[in-house]
Amino acid sequence: MGRVYRAHAEGLARMLRGMVWRARGSTSFQGALEVENTVLETFARAFEPRTRQAYDGVRPYQHFLVGIARNVLLEQARQREVAVGLEPFEEVGGEAVAEGMESARILEDQEVEGLLSDFKDGLSTEERRLFELRFGEEGLAQEGAAERLGMTRIQVRRRELGLKTRLLEFLQSKGYLEDIELKGWSFLKRRGQS
Repeated sequence: MGRVYRAHAEGLARMLRGMVWRARGSTSFQGALEVENTVLETFARAFEPRTRQAYDGVRPYQHFLVGIARNVLLEQARQREVAVGLEPFEEVGGEAVAEGMESARILEDQEVEGLLSDFKDGLSTEERRLFELRFGEEGLAQEGAAERLGMTRIQVRRRELGLKTRLLEFLQSKGYLEDIELKGWSFLKRRGQS
């Protein structure tokens, strides 16, 4: 499953980001974190035993994943009070602007990686293991993570929600994702925020 994830995750993420850009902000995505969460949820569903049995092995697997991702997006849209999306990339001209934006993105990525490292340092051994199994290089579905940790899927899901909530609070304390709030199992943009 790890090989399948690594082979298809980036392509699915590109497709989702393209959908967001084409929709020009009318989708339910709020940013890169939500694209990543949608990719993870898509694979979690794709790796469930029933879904694996439903794949016929004939059609391209990427198309199969896109169908699952559409269902995930529809469910997310139904759960939202406020539909929000990514702003499309604005081309303001010039290679220097693109390079400057890329440099800024690299610096921000490095800062966020450092913050994530600090966050993980504050976790218990079990929490850190769950974080790595679900969101690290292994990127396992909840079912796989539950099996590895000797828990039920719902136990993993509840602990994962706690981790996501603490991570959101941690990042907000550092100035990131300030307009995002937790609602049920989802994160959404606060009303009145642009």
